[in-house]
Amino acid sequence: MGKYIVPELSIVPDLQVITPSKAIAFSLKVPHYSLECLTQRLVRCQGMGIASTLLSRRLLQNAVAEVVDTKDVEGTAKAFLSTIKDLFRSGIDLATLQQNSDSRIQQLGNLASAYQKQLRQRNKIDAAELYWQGSIEVTHQQAYLFYGYFAPAKDELALINAIASQDSILVFPLDDLFSPNQQAVAWLQSQGWQLLTMQQGHTGGINRQLQQSFRQRATLPKGVSLDVFPTIEAEVRGTLTQVKILLTKGVAAKDIVLITKEEQLYGKALSDLAWEYNLPVQVAYEIPLEQTRIGAWLKLVLEVMRDNFPFEATAKLLSHPLSKYMSAEIWSAARQTHPQGLAAWSNLGVDLSLLDSANSDRRDLWIQRLQDILSAWDVLEKAKSWAREIAAYYRLQEALTELAKPKQKLSKRAFINEINDILALLTISAQPGIGGIQLHSPLSLLGTNYPHVFVLGSREGIFPAAIADDPILDFHNRKQLAKQGIEIETAVDLAQKETFYFYCLLGIPTQSITFSYPELIDRQPTLPSPYLTRLGLKPRLAQTLPLPSIELARQSYLRQSHQLEPEINSALLLPKITQAWQVEVQRESAIAPDLYDGVIGIKLDPQSKIFSASQLTQLGQCPFKWFSARLLKLKELVEAKTDLSAALRGSLYHRCLELSLENIYTASDLAEFNREQLAKAFATAEQELNLTQLPGWRAQRQEHLNLLLLNLTTTEFLPSETEVIARETKFATQWYGLPVQGQVDRIDRTSTGLTVIDYKTSGVIPAGVKDATGKANLDIQLAVYQDAVSEAMSEGLIVEQYADEPINTAAYYSITQQKTISRPQKDPEELAAFAERVKSHLQQGHYPVAPDVDRKACRYCAYDLVCRKGDRLSRKLNY
Repeated sequence: MGKYIVPELSIVPDLQVITPSKAIAFSLKVPHYSLECLTQRLVRCQGMGIASTLLSRRLLQNAVAEVVDTKDVEGTAKAFLSTIKDLFRSGIDLATLQQNSDSRIQQLGNLASAYQKQLRQRNKIDAAELYWQGSIEVTHQQAYLFYGYFAPAKDELALINAIASQDSILVFPLDDLFSPNQQAVAWLQSQGWQLLTMQQGHTGGINRQLQQSFRQRATLPKGVSLDVFPTIEAEVRGTLTQVKILLTKGVAAKDIVLITKEEQLYGKALSDLAWEYNLPVQVAYEIPLEQTRIGAWLKLVLEVMRDNFPFEATAKLLSHPLSKYMSAEIWSAARQTHPQGLAAWSNLGVDLSLLDSANSDRRDLWIQRLQDILSAWDVLEKAKSWAREIAAYYRLQEALTELAKPKQKLSKRAFINEINDILALLTISAQPGIGGIQLHSPLSLLGTNYPHVFVLGSREGIFPAAIADDPILDFHNRKQLAKQGIEIETAVDLAQKETFYFYCLLGIPTQSITFSYPELIDRQPTLPSPYLTRLGLKPRLAQTLPLPSIELARQSYLRQSHQLEPEINSALLLPKITQAWQVEVQRESAIAPDLYDGVIGIKLDPQSKIFSASQLTQLGQCPFKWFSARLLKLKELVEAKTDLSAALRGSLYHRCLELSLENIYTASDLAEFNREQLAKAFATAEQELNLTQLPGWRAQRQEHLNLLLLNLTTTEFLPSETEVIARETKFATQWYGLPVQGQVDRIDRTSTGLTVIDYKTSGVIPAGVKDATGKANLDIQLAVYQDAVSEAMSEGLIVEQYADEPINTAAYYSITQQKTISRPQKDPEELAAFAERVKSHLQQGHYPVAPDVDRKACRYCAYDLVCRKGDRLSRKLNY
């Protein structure tokens, strides 16, 4: 009779087995029952409760407000939380800390004591106090087998000793790699436990040899390898490919395990790629509620409530999979109007009244409103397609029930902050379910055996984990406390524990273990784990692996589909995929453009199209751009204007100057023009263009008004020797055999002849069409205006009294620069050649992707999605 410590377990005795994880219990073929669950039952029998995450946070904030002089109560509580939990787990007498000579340690002791007092007033303990509390006044002992607790903390040891009766067994590896274990054995022996030493059994696997290699740097056994990959995705793909090879050889899924210390980093990639590879991979780590669909939906609800129904957040909420409130018609209308506020959304037929709330209310009433929203929007029913979302819903319900208990009054902002905290704090399983090839952390597999083990992320900083100093109780403070007899975990303890856990990890595989790591993570280079260096493990040469998925098979066979059997071709959908791939290859090659590049071969009569100067410029810069806009009639979705775009600003300036110059002919007339007249013209223009609806327009309008006034008072706008003879003059004519129409901003009469003026809002000379060198330097707009005005005047259609006077020049006048920025010269031969080029494009149906060499045509192009421009822009095309 006695209580026994054994270094390993050969057979499972007929005892209640206590294990820290389901995976360990599964390996022993026993039900999972953990020390934590057992202790929770004991504590409840004592009449105590365990404070939830939410209650712990709230009570610690109360203690901070009481003890610490700070305005940031919430931030201070977060900073102290992990340190206080360390103190509780260590079982330190808080009164000793309160009497310490270091004021920071005194403050820590005072805060921990105040927090503990808050808990006891409610008959609660912190979760970190669980094992110490459970070991107090134990009235019932039982014979247990404790397995998987290979590096127990002091509180775990105290509990195990308190609850274990005669015949209990603690499996405890006896190894000098972790000296605290030697101290633990000595303490247990002082409490009446007996240490049974025995001959280590031979497991028939590589694990014993592997552990021996780690201890003594001996030769590695066969079956141990290291793979290095360029990225995490490549690492996951390579690992899953090896897993699939094992499965095809008849290895059972239960005999393969994936291990990583970075479960969140690898879990998503593993789940996604396992679906592609048709592999049953199960991940077991926890994620916060805010990373679930329900969490994301609830955060949107809170944002809409807080910010009074802003357009973007409300649109996201209504289109969320758990809402499905927005039809295509409502979305189209919303894009055009950008509704802001409850009334604006109601006008679109969207009832969001349930989200409209007062600025302050009782906590329980806030919770009830949230429950009403969940019910009215039928969130649970919509979430039933995903197991994880169902779990998230019920986890949220538990939290809301607890949160509603204190019925004090809360502002809307404070309530929203509390719910956001809940979503960040509470966690659920990332992938509910069982079976398949499982991904685990190393600690959840202590003492288990698997034939084939894959360890991902075996890099420096993870194996071992980088030891971070605690800003509240740093390693220097901990060392000083240890010298004073106050035992708390130090940097040395953490480093030893990391090494011991890796040593235990080496005991898991029986046939093979493959370590891997990526060379780059977020563009940062990585190094292999020093543990692998200690093993003397070198990366093996890249292997030629079989194709593990249909998707990769398609990529591989794409270029050789003609060599495959018709049945395989059809199964892989290769004919259609090959055709699409060849289209893309041709897009990016030096091959002449085809119908996918705008060369459609459909002839058009040049006289069937009426061009403007801007259309000719568009076609002359890039034929495909004109083809997309004018023939395919592609256009971006109508979107409400949220700022003053360049085009809208140009319209404003043009219309305002048109109204202002209606009765202005000379500089002397302009001198009599006053600010009030300009303001009146500006007001008319802004109303016509509906600018008053733009957000922030009131703050912007004076700036534009001042700019226009500055132009009207500068001499270069209307020189003294100049007379305005026409403004906003429309024309329609033939230009080198092309029908053109348009409108000239202004025609001036000077001592040297007539001048055509075109206003520009930009201070940069506008790009023209491509010249012989491919640069967008050939001006078309003013050339068209000059020729059109001359033609119209000669026919007596406009200002016929000046028909005998030549139009000598044309100029661009910059409103933002208040000066003339360009007076381009006409070259009739170049213009005639350009017109012939335009006719050729239409007559041949030839509109290739061929922008100017400087790609000026691409800067504000709305057709990049259909163009999919790339290397082909460097092609030398005939145009």
